[in-house]
Amino acid sequence: MSKYRLDSIADLARQLEFAPVARRTLQVSAAEELLHGLDPVKAYPFSFVVYRITGYHPKEDSTADLLTGLALQHDLGVLIEHLSDSLNLPANTAAEPVLTIEQVCERFNVTSKTIQRWRRRGLPGRRFVFADGRRRVGFLVSSVERFFASHQDQVSRGANFSQVDTDEHELILRLAGRLATKCHCCTNEIARRIGRKLNRSPITILHTIRKHDQSNPDRAIFPAAPPALEEEDRLAIAKAYRRGSSLAELARRHGRTRAAIYRIVVEHRLAKLNRRKVKFIDDPLYHQDDAFSAVEAIARQDSLADPTRTESSRVPRDLPAYFRELYRVPLLTAAQERGLFLKFNYHKFQFAQWRRRTDPQFVRGRDLQSMERQWKLAGETRNAIVRANLRLVVSVARKHLRAGLNLMELVSDGNMTLIRAVESFDVHRGTRFSTYATLALMKGFARSVPMMLSGRWGGMTGLEKLSEVADWRREGIGHRLQMREQVQQLVKVLNDRERSVLLSHFGVGDHESPATYEQMSRRMGLSRQRVRQIEQTALAKLRVVAVQSEN
Repeated sequence: MSKYRLDSIADLARQLEFAPVARRTLQVSAAEELLHGLDPVKAYPFSFVVYRITGYHPKEDSTADLLTGLALQHDLGVLIEHLSDSLNLPANTAAEPVLTIEQVCERFNVTSKTIQRWRRRGLPGRRFVFADGRRRVGFLVSSVERFFASHQDQVSRGANFSQVDTDEHELILRLAGRLATKCHCCTNEIARRIGRKLNRSPITILHTIRKHDQSNPDRAIFPAAPPALEEEDRLAIAKAYRRGSSLAELARRHGRTRAAIYRIVVEHRLAKLNRRKVKFIDDPLYHQDDAFSAVEAIARQDSLADPTRTESSRVPRDLPAYFRELYRVPLLTAAQERGLFLKFNYHKFQFAQWRRRTDPQFVRGRDLQSMERQWKLAGETRNAIVRANLRLVVSVARKHLRAGLNLMELVSDGNMTLIRAVESFDVHRGTRFSTYATLALMKGFARSVPMMLSGRWGGMTGLEKLSEVADWRREGIGHRLQMREQVQQLVKVLNDRERSVLLSHFGVGDHESPATYEQMSRRMGLSRQRVRQIEQTALAKLRVVAVQSEN
């Protein structure tokens, strides 16, 4: 069972578990009815969702708690499966026939993967106890028919699994044979290219060719195709392309077509984007036709870009030079703050929308450029908010400074808390971000300061890359080389002694294996405690730099 994306829906599901069985059954039906009518590009108040499912209006009817339709669509499906599982309802006692996943596949000529994709798009599934005593997902016939009636495009694309006529069947086999023997395309590339040409699902193409190969082993097509590249080779291709190697050069080197190399590069970029965790605060403004212009207009109010504007507040004299520079960055006005947070969440919203619409089988470079641009703009906006509030971190950190603690280390820990606060802050609630961030920082320091004083502080928040590079068993060669490059760029901000200590301890660069504090102290003529202090200062510096860098 999938996890909830929205905390509010997860809390609602836990509360509904305590309802009587009869009422819970009605609530499952109500949630299913709501799911059928959702528009994934719209936003819905949480109070509206509660009323539609339970029939009751929440005591605190806050229309500011807007839930994006896309996330709500996912979570309602999880809620329906969750609550129906608690009912222990036998499939043969349901008010109408219940179809298993296998039965839906057979009836509509689709694969189980297609069914799972439809579920993500709003096909509600409940859990029933079937005749064999096992709990499985089932679908009410009325729900399946209703979904199909409102999603004709998706159904027509997916339900063409066995509708290949004789002429098209011969064409598929002829094209596949040519791509396998003359173009040296692997099986997935053959299916993708023929699917695009014939406007067919690649799964349909794969099924057609495999069925032919099973029936005609002497004329089998796929054995003539080259094997798919190993993941390590795919990573090496993506890295080489990023470093400037051309598609033609990589195609010659690996004995593949330019199209196949291009597909590997695109899929690698898409996989990287799909690993991004994105959570945004929705706003009705984002769903308007002129949303971009409106958000930009709001964000440009009293712009931060005025280079002549300086902050007149007093700078504490006992601060290091780096921290004193932070006080030259102007604070945000209420209008600036609202505009930047609207812009920040708008770009994350656009990123999520692009990612949802992108078909992995047919994604193109321009689609990825649009997604990457939205992610970059979101990061730039977040960094502008963070830079304007770094002095707040210094101010709160100074109040928690204790004997034996380093201010740089406290600030670096606070910077991570600040970034998390930016990600979760809801500008619609009417609270200034400085108030919200101050409470988050105080809570964070209340947890981390005792750990630092007791010596249990690992000092690795945000810098796991160093330990990953040192542990050669974790990842493939391509990934480790990429991590080493990133580490080498990071450590350029350190002085020679700090760089030497850090790289020696983690076995990076010219250091073949990690060194202990004892080994480094003998080598450098310093005490073990002094070596450890140098390492902690270096790690703290890296965190400060990481706060201002893009993802």
